[in-house]
Amino acid sequence: MRGVVVDASVALKWYLDDEEYGQKAMNVLTRYITDELDILAPSLLEYEVVNGLIIAQRRGRIGEEKVLSAIEGFASLGIRMVNLASDYSGIIRFCRTYNRSAYDASYMVVAESERVPLITADEGL
Repeated sequence: MRGVVVDASVALKWYLDDEEYGQKAMNVLTRYITDELDILAPSLLEYEVVNGLIIAQRRGRIGEEKVLSAIEGFASLGIRMVNLASDYSGIIRFCRTYNRSAYDASYMVVAESERVPLITADEGL
């Protein structure tokens, strides 16, 4: 099975209907659910998704009930989360090389170490 790393810019599109390229993100999720694709990410994805949903609620984009159901739904997906505690040097290398945050670099490190593509909607990446 082919694997990919997804970042929060993709995962949030699964729950926010007003996002651009939402259908492309849903296609990735559908392929994961039907076992055509394996999704993995650094463990910080969980926090970024929760934070993104809370911010969307504050901005009036979604209601509180949808936030809770989206978080529960995301947690139930069982996406393989990778702990990067032992690879800070890789994170620092990507931060310096591409002038990115440690958050962004974490996704790059997982993609590199697992030798799989990174799927993102972040134009800077």
